Amino acid sequence: MLSESFPVETVRRSLAELPETMAATTEQPDPRAMFVVLGHERALDPDSTIVVGDRGTGKSFWSAALNSPVTRELIHRQLPRLRLDRVDTSWSFSVSTRNQDHPSRRVLQRLRDEGIPTEEIWRAVILQQLTTRYESQLPAEDWVSRVRYVADNPEWEEQLLNQISDRLTAENKRHLIVFDALDRTGADWKSIRELVRGLLQVCLDLKGQPGIQAKVFLRPDMWEDRIIWQFPDSSKLHHGRVNLEWRRVDLYGLLWHWLCNHGSEATAFRSWLIQHHRLRFSATVAGDTEVYPIPQSLRNDEESQQAVLHDMATRYMGTNRRRGKTYTWLPNHLADAKGQVSPRSFLIAVREAQRETQSRGHKEVLHWEGIKRGVQYASRVRVQELGEDYPWIQTVLEPLKGQTVPCRDAEIEQRWSDSTVVKTIRQRQADVLEHEKSSTGSEDDERFYLPPHAFDAPGSTQPEAALIQELQRIGVMRRVDDDRVDIPDLFRVAAAIGRRGGVRPIR
Repeated sequence: MLSESFPVETVRRSLAELPETMAATTEQPDPRAMFVVLGHERALDPDSTIVVGDRGTGKSFWSAALNSPVTRELIHRQLPRLRLDRVDTSWSFSVSTRNQDHPSRRVLQRLRDEGIPTEEIWRAVILQQLTTRYESQLPAEDWVSRVRYVADNPEWEEQLLNQISDRLTAENKRHLIVFDALDRTGADWKSIRELVRGLLQVCLDLKGQPGIQAKVFLRPDMWEDRIIWQFPDSSKLHHGRVNLEWRRVDLYGLLWHWLCNHGSEATAFRSWLIQHHRLRFSATVAGDTEVYPIPQSLRNDEESQQAVLHDMATRYMGTNRRRGKTYTWLPNHLADAKGQVSPRSFLIAVREAQRETQSRGHKEVLHWEGIKRGVQYASRVRVQELGEDYPWIQTVLEPLKGQTVPCRDAEIEQRWSDSTVVKTIRQRQADVLEHEKSSTGSEDDERFYLPPHAFDAPGSTQPEAALIQELQRIGVMRRVDDDRVDIPDLFRVAAAIGRRGGVRPIR
């Protein structure tokens, strides 16, 4: 039951200011918004080379956090075992097209057109990072010259790399080289595969340099692509990958962290927790910003988290417990087909649930009617985001409007066949590649059209069946017990696909 002294209005204002989008960027994250997930310790460990995560799980966020001295120090204070106070970092690929430390997609394409092996490209990129910080710069002014110089002088390159690594080791320091947004390295899957495979081979070689580490953030479809891993000893990297996953307690922990640190409203919320839940807070300073990490019980204990949620939300998703507990219902209905919930979807759903709850005049901060509308809104946003990573997704989902799931493969494949989905995707790919060849566009023109790479996978036969496999791979579809195809609410609702007894689709 909502206590009269609970700071309803201040919490509403704080939730209303949750950001609409959390776009990938190379800028330093706001230290107050940085919730250090203890379960992500291995992902932040410089010794972990491969980190796998879907969109919205924090790949670019952690990349940017590791590349900022302020947020890196904040991580170090909460995860001292990683010794990030002894680590310097740099970007060797990122979402930015303005970073002079690494080539853009168009420059990478030019280097490949020159016939330069992808391994040599990445060796030059890494050496450029290191020499500008610890030695004189490479004797070349543009990327083509740099890469050719490094490729033509392998013995010099190896000696210089050893020298820098030995110097860092002697000083008890390490340099971490970060690679993010690798889906932007090429305009087609063949180019991306070659570039990522070459990068991973170089990362494997770096394992022999104690002062130098690489960290590569990959999408799940890249990590699962067998062609990328076809090089000797790839298993040494492949088997050591770390998944960026968010447990239920992590999602709610992120929410409590926001309420405890965002704006002037944070003081009132912390005071409530101190007074009514007997929690304690200890401030830490990041740069010139004061941050209040949340207590362990709000990080890891579901009972404590539920108690706080009950202060501000209806306990159940209806008039009684048969409708389900709010604490579990919300993340369950935001999960993809692999059971994963992105923090972005969770926060967006909570923000919209608060707005809807307030507009309906409910006394709670979060009412079950508002929460259902929040899930609908988060579904729409997630499908839009999915379309940025997989531009063909709307072409695939559009013909499924009105379909009820679970259903048989044949029902979906027939809808796609009637709508010529495969032909549309292939034609769009051909048009974009033709434009790419003739374009002299700016470096900022970085969004392009990658078709489902299952189309080009070895042994791929019927394209409609390959599409279902691809949607399973990216978490949009799943198999249920009788081998029918199901689509989780996160994607089903916005796509106007029905399910008996589920959250109503958006019409």
